Amino acid sequence: MKWMIFIFIMLFVNNIEIDAQRRPTGVKREVTLEGGFNCRDLGGYETTGGQRLAMGKLYRSAHLSRLTDHDLIELKQRKIYTVLDFRSKQEVADAPDRLLPGTVYLNIPSGNINDSATFAQNKISGFDMMIAFYSDISGLKERFRPFFQQLVTQPDTGALLFHCAIGKDRTGIAAALLLYALDVPMETIMADYTATNFFMKDQNNAIAEQLVTKYGIEQATAAQITEAHPAFLRATFEAINRKYGSVEAFFNIELGVNEMVKMMLRRKYLL
Repeated sequence: MKWMIFIFIMLFVNNIEIDAQRRPTGVKREVTLEGGFNCRDLGGYETTGGQRLAMGKLYRSAHLSRLTDHDLIELKQRKIYTVLDFRSKQEVADAPDRLLPGTVYLNIPSGNINDSATFAQNKISGFDMMIAFYSDISGLKERFRPFFQQLVTQPDTGALLFHCAIGKDRTGIAAALLLYALDVPMETIMADYTATNFFMKDQNNAIAEQLVTKYGIEQATAAQITEAHPAFLRATFEAINRKYGSVEAFFNIELGVNEMVKMMLRRKYLL
């Protein structure tokens, strides 16, 4: 039920009219798009071993369905020719990405759609619902094994971008796992995750307002589900540790990411 409610909200988010111009500027890793938002370069983060992620190789974002011609030029300049989309089949059908010709596109759906469930009919708080969503690790193998397989085989001549609807939850978990595999400290992983609150302040307010007015969701609940709260991401790592004993065991068993694969990733994406 909680997954159904989450996907229902994401379907709604795909169709919200967002002013993509109202965003923070001057942040080095931000990619400014006229028809997109919450897009940023993962490069520059320092690892525990003192290396840094290369700039211009890995990007995280919200959906790309409203990119302008100018945005496509931006993607071309950054050599973004591989895109992984974590949205459901229905989300993609409602708002397909606009991409460069020749782009390698992989849709890795996060679940089925059941729009008969509405958040307004459910009694769980927004915070608790998000904790439950992030604690549900049953589908991580199906979503993120192909993600890491693509990361390993990604051509060095191009960049890879991954996204969901707003670039917070499914994308946030993907980015966290990737950064963890690259030996980025947990403090930095959390900072990258919560940076969505900075990049999407105006958008989150708009989303929350429309959830309240159109669907009768309480204001506090709407605010909770649009926030990138550190407790949400911690819930994923805690669930992984409870089930597998360690994040490393999870990587090895479910994602096929052993030490050799991690070494390949570090050679490819670290300086």
